Amino acid sequence: MQQQQEEEEEEEETSISVTKDSKLNDFAFLIPVKLGSPAVQYLVTMDTGSSLSWVQCRPCTIKCHVQPAKVGPIFDPSNSSTFRHVGCSTSICSYLGRTLRIQSKACMEWEDICLYTMSYGGGWAYSVGKVVTDRLVLGGGETTRTTLSLANFVFGCSMDTQYSTHKEAGIFGLGTSNYSFFEQIAPLLSYKAFSYCLPSDEAHQGYLSIGPDSSGGVPTPMFPGTPRPVYSIGMTGLTVTVNGEVRSLVSGSGSSPSPSSLMVVDSGAKLTLLLASTFGQLEDAIIPAMESLGYSLNTAAGQHQLCFLTESDRQNYLQRKPPPPSNWSALPVFHISFTLGLTLTLPPKNAFYLDDILGLCSSFARDDYLESGYQILGNLVTKSYGITYDIPRKQFRFRTGEC
Repeated sequence: MQQQQEEEEEEEETSISVTKDSKLNDFAFLIPVKLGSPAVQYLVTMDTGSSLSWVQCRPCTIKCHVQPAKVGPIFDPSNSSTFRHVGCSTSICSYLGRTLRIQSKACMEWEDICLYTMSYGGGWAYSVGKVVTDRLVLGGGETTRTTLSLANFVFGCSMDTQYSTHKEAGIFGLGTSNYSFFEQIAPLLSYKAFSYCLPSDEAHQGYLSIGPDSSGGVPTPMFPGTPRPVYSIGMTGLTVTVNGEVRSLVSGSGSSPSPSSLMVVDSGAKLTLLLASTFGQLEDAIIPAMESLGYSLNTAAGQHQLCFLTESDRQNYLQRKPPPPSNWSALPVFHISFTLGLTLTLPPKNAFYLDDILGLCSSFARDDYLESGYQILGNLVTKSYGITYDIPRKQFRFRTGEC
């Protein structure tokens, strides 16, 4: 896909903030981007599990959610002098139609406008609209080292959005397709890489850095995602420590993971999904361990997830929010191993989270929570870790406790 870029020097690195705001979205992490001429700032979800970027647009002919002021106004093409529609006969439109597997002809023929449709998580959320281009700007704030801009950034102008109660302006995909947010700006970089840290909580701030990274970290190979255009990592081991006893749930080769052990590294997914067989072993290990701590399984969470309540929680169920554990460090400890020796020992608040209704829940879920046979490394597990995606070296690098 050919892109016209603004005439400027290759950038060394551009870094922007990554924030968590549960009032806008209770599971996603947000980044600031600027679109249009003049440029207007929007808060969007950062998603390595998809490629197409989109924001809500005017006129919203079917359905859009209300955007709070701090998210930015709904994008209005009539206010931007550099806004353009993408035509039906363009290579971009054809490529989008193939890679997004759009069944019908993705075209508004009477206006020669390319159309798109995107769905997420088995269809619980979607965006439908027009494929457009406009100017994209990253950085430019007080804490940003450099500003990066792209003249003809391809994205979706959403006119029909189903996104639960979430309120950000849209989603920016960092997947591997040519039209992803990262792939479009990669030609501007001196080195094709990006790094991020998802903050541990709302009191902390993370970062997304585009370009070369010298932070180091423990490397592990990067594998192509199939059939989706995403980045995957090879899980070779999963163990849980309960009362000093280590129990192995997954064990394999440290150098050559099987296809079934690959996991999509997905910053836009909350939970880490495991194959049903692995999740079954997790249940067998965790349920007795939690019972010994005074918790019992909350069956209201369903068969694909593990959530727990104390007796006090049950007596006050749906009358008040379950309180957090008095001692997070007493909870079972998880260790995830990846190809070539990388092991993450998860902090308690990465392995478990507190749900306002279901109680204390594991950050791991069974694969049929979204779609069977598909493993995902979600953002609860990876928050606070610095992660570099080094594309030329085909490797990830992980650093502990960065944000």
